[in-house]
Amino acid sequence: MTTLITIVTIVRNDRQGLAVTRASIECQQFNDFEWLIIDGASADGTAEDVLAIASSYARAISEPDKGIYDAMNKGLNLATGKFVLFLNAGDIFPETSTLSLVAPFLDKENISFVYGDSFEKYSGNSYKYKPARQKESISYGMFGCHQAMYYARKVIGDMRYNTEFNIAGDYDFTARFLNKTDQIIKISKPLCVFDLKGASNKNRKKGRHENWIVQKNTLKLPLGKRLFNQLAYRLSTFINLKMPGIYKILRYRANKN
Repeated sequence: MTTLITIVTIVRNDRQGLAVTRASIECQQFNDFEWLIIDGASADGTAEDVLAIASSYARAISEPDKGIYDAMNKGLNLATGKFVLFLNAGDIFPETSTLSLVAPFLDKENISFVYGDSFEKYSGNSYKYKPARQKESISYGMFGCHQAMYYARKVIGDMRYNTEFNIAGDYDFTARFLNKTDQIIKISKPLCVFDLKGASNKNRKKGRHENWIVQKNTLKLPLGKRLFNQLAYRLSTFINLKMPGIYKILRYRANKN
């Protein structure tokens, strides 16, 4: 019988992040899943931790890769579950019952994609509840957190992440995936906690450029729509940087842990 969920965790030189993710996975009440750990030849002791975990119940590889999307492709190549979820080092489930909540939706006939809301974790143990948008807003950008998205492996087929992207590979992958199916369920509850450490203005600029490429080549959006999106991105970034209080009211529900 096919395992329902394959959880893929990408890690490189992040022992603490891996430990946090491991604890979250081990606490899940639902257990019809396999866990794959893809380590990028870590040199800080993470590789040894990965191999120790693999000797018990997970499957893992530790070898050099060409970036995060190359590593994610390795996970797809090894996955055997009906659905695939990427929960990378440092990311966690918000509740011990999260997989139990999602599983009945994954078991529904002909459903190919399930997604939901997320928490974003900031420094100082502050969390913001970020509701996912409707999938139709993919023409603007990612409509939810990648770690809160479950992809049917039969629909993925031989499709893989484009390793030419550094940031928008998940956006491109999701856009191509949704071109192949409309059997979708949205769960209006948080399905992951995403650690925002490492975000920077440089990443935002690179992300806007890569989003442009996805919208041009994958979504085939007309020039006017792409230009409008770029202006909207810049306005959103300006409000976030200059008026963060207003931005958070517009985009988030506040939560503190």
